[in-house]
Amino acid sequence: MNKSEIIIFLKSLYSYLESNTLSEIAGFCDYLKLSKGTELIQERKRHGYFYFITKGSVKSYYLHEGNEICTWFAFEKEMVSTIKTFEGLTSNETIELLEDSEFIRINTKAFKSLTETKASLSRLINELIIGHAIFLEELLYLQSKPGKVRYEILIKAEPQLLQRVSLTDLASFLGLSRETLSRIRSKT
Repeated sequence: MNKSEIIIFLKSLYSYLESNTLSEIAGFCDYLKLSKGTELIQERKRHGYFYFITKGSVKSYYLHEGNEICTWFAFEKEMVSTIKTFEGLTSNETIELLEDSEFIRINTKAFKSLTETKASLSRLINELIIGHAIFLEELLYLQSKPGKVRYEILIKAEPQLLQRVSLTDLASFLGLSRETLSRIRSKT
């Protein structure tokens, strides 16, 4: 993907971004193709980039007593980062590719510098923060439900999870054992 294709992709996501702003962003972007299993961001490390998925998927997890606890999944046209790494801090989570994937990688420091002069980027950050807050609110709501209901709500909202996420990762995200999730799935 070249710079003009990056601009077209970003414009398709955020139509209100001005052409000159998109050109400036494209100046500090890279296009990456990475293999399944690659760790995009690592727990306990700082990371200077955020990403937009153009093809593929990722999971986010943290380790607890040696077990991966999945916290979210992301797919095409979604932004990938952690709030802490976006702020220059060490991450509490690891973001790993679930399949061979392609990304637009954006330098966070350069992007944040540009936000100081571009109002449309402040709007973009505001939309991303609100989207993240809504996700957290929905996650808390989901966690308050019994396991079977959590599964039904999630699959209704994100049916692609059944084809693109392992049963182990899906069970972890739902806070269930793999066996419990298998029983729930066999009854639906």
